[in-house]
Amino acid sequence: MSDEHTRLAPTSAGPVACHIRGAGPAIVLLHASPGDARDYDAVAAALADGRTVIRLDWPGYGDSPAPDGPAGAIRFAEVLAEVLAELRADEHGPVVLVGNSVGGYAALAYALREPARVAGLVLIAPGGFTRLNPVSRAVCRLMGAPAAARWLLGPLASVYTWRRTPVAKAALRRAYAAARDPRRRAVASAVWRSFLDPAHDLRGRAPELTVPVLLTWGRGDPVLPLASDGRRAARLLPGARLVRFWCGHEPHAEMPEAWLAAVGTFLATLPSA
Repeated sequence: MSDEHTRLAPTSAGPVACHIRGAGPAIVLLHASPGDARDYDAVAAALADGRTVIRLDWPGYGDSPAPDGPAGAIRFAEVLAEVLAELRADEHGPVVLVGNSVGGYAALAYALREPARVAGLVLIAPGGFTRLNPVSRAVCRLMGAPAAARWLLGPLASVYTWRRTPVAKAALRRAYAAARDPRRRAVASAVWRSFLDPAHDLRGRAPELTVPVLLTWGRGDPVLPLASDGRRAARLLPGARLVRFWCGHEPHAEMPEAWLAAVGTFLATLPSA
C-alpha cells in the first residue's frame, strides 16, 4: 500500500515488522499462523479511515526475522505487549485489537492483562477456547514436528480457506512457501506445540474480560469449529456478540466487505469512536 510505512520494533524476540498507515487512535491487526500482515490487505485501507492501522508480522513471519529463542502463542502475547509499548500505540487513547487465531489469543491475553489500554477486541476465530482431547493433542503434536509440517502446512491452509479471493489465494501461496522454508517452518511448528501449553487455555480467565468484544467466525472453519470453540467463546466472554460468515478460518480475507460491515458497526459503539 503506497501510503504505508514499515517500522522494525525491537523486542526480546528480535525485531518485529510493523506496517503503519493512517492517523488517529490505533487499531492493531494480528495475523494467524502461517500468515503475515498481508492477510489483512483487503480491509486495512478501510480500517485506516480516522485511525492508525498497525499490522504486525509475528517473529518468523512476513518481514520479521525468525527468533533465536522460543516461539509460540504465549511468546507472541508477550511480544505484542513489547511492540505496543515501543510504538506508544496508546498515545491517542486505548487501542482496538483485531486478532485471527493465534493473533486472537494474543489480543485477548493482552486485554485480560491490560484492560485499561484496550478500547475493544475484534476476535476472528481466536485460539484459547479449545477443549483438548486425544485427537486434538495428536494433531498439535503432528503439526508441531517440522518434518510433518513441511508437507501439511500448505494443504491445511487449503482446507480452511473456503472462498478463494485474491487476498486468500496470496495467503495460501505464502503458506506453501513457509512450509518450504526451514526457519519459518520451525516457528510455525512451535506455534502448534504451544497450543498444548496449559497457559494457552483461556477458558478459565475469559469471564474476567471487561473490554467490549466482537467475535467473528467462519461457519466452515475446520481448525477452530464454530459449533464448539465459537459457541464456547461466545458463552464465556461477557457481552460478546458473535457474527457468523459463510467462509472458512479467515473471514477478513474471504468475505472482506461483510466482515468490514460487522466491524464498522462494532467500532461505532466504542467510546473512543
